[in-house]
Amino acid sequence: MVNPSQEFVKVARAENQPEAEFIQSLLRDYGVTSVLRRSPGFDVPDFLAAGPRDVLVPALSVDVARDVLLQRDSATCGPAR
Repeated sequence: MVNPSQEFVKVARAENQPEAEFIQSLLRDYGVTSVLRRSPGFDVPDFLAAGPRDVLVPALSVDVARDVLLQRDSATCGPAR
C-alpha cells in the first residue's frame, strides 16, 4: 500500500521549462514542494527546455497548491473592459 503523502498529483501544466520553474518557485514560496515532469511525447533529449511540463505536488499539498495557483491567476487577470 502506498502512503498518500508519497503520491504526487498534477496541479499545473506549463508550456516550457522556464514557465514550469516559475510555477515551482511560486509554490516553494508557500512551502509546497513540487517536481516537474516532461509531458508525454516530449520526453526526448531533442526538446531539452522546450515542450510542456507537468507540475506535480504531494497529494497532501494539492489544496494549498491549487489555492496558490488560483491566487496567481486572479492577480494576473484584470477586470473585464
